[in-house]
Amino acid sequence: MPLQRRRELIYCEMCGMPIEGRSYTIVVETTEMVVCERCYRRYMSRATRTGTDEPLRLRIAPRREKPEPARPATPSTPQHTEPRPAVSPSVRQQPRKPPRRRGPGLGAVERYEVVEDYAERVRRARERLGLSQKELAIKVKVGENVIKRIEAGTLVPHIDLAMRLERVLGVKLLEPVVEEED
Repeated sequence: MPLQRRRELIYCEMCGMPIEGRSYTIVVETTEMVVCERCYRRYMSRATRTGTDEPLRLRIAPRREKPEPARPATPSTPQHTEPRPAVSPSVRQQPRKPPRRRGPGLGAVERYEVVEDYAERVRRARERLGLSQKELAIKVKVGENVIKRIEAGTLVPHIDLAMRLERVLGVKLLEPVVEEED
């Protein structure tokens, strides 16, 4: 009985279909994927339209082009001679702002905790402003049930929600806790 060679099937990691013919390896958000030609063409056409083509062409499988011999750079010749892709103003990188310094001193990490009597503070401030629980929920963009549970004291609001409640109600719900780093 002659031995038969089994052909190993490779499946496209994007559409799930078996790959017949050439397979391509692309990088999608730092993940290498083996894809069929159809998915490769669709993906690369989108990448070309959005201007993110260059980093994605890093790993296109099996064919390799010959690198050009390196020419020494002269002061009168610019370093980059290949044209840069046109980038829309909305995609253009903006200058970075210097990072904000956190905490009162070096080595300190500032974090917040919700005060113990948060439920009573929220209820009193809401009533003082003449808001219903439903109106407050709409203003802070949460469900009405969340406000009811916070006022009942069964739900401690997370820091983001506590900050929104502070802004809308004009009360202090967070207190900073400073811990020294080791």
